[in-house]
Amino acid sequence: MTASEITFMIEYATKNLISLLMEKYNYSVETAFDVLYNSETFQKLTDEKIGLYFQSPNYIFSFLTNEIESGKSDKQHIW
Repeated sequence: MTASEITFMIEYATKNLISLLMEKYNYSVETAFDVLYNSETFQKLTDEKIGLYFQSPNYIFSFLTNEIESGKSDKQHIW
């Protein structure tokens, strides 16, 4: 997989995660970006070694919501 393909997959997931955050939590665009970019989930999404970008946005979102609602991520499950 090329670097541009990986970047595309990360950007695709990011776009969908932002939309899901706005829908579920009624966040503004700015707040959704802030929450996502400052999350551990996003750090894992952008780590090419982990490969989380291969998963569906809804699957990734389940970890992000867990992180938001519990204040921590489920590290042992996906990374």
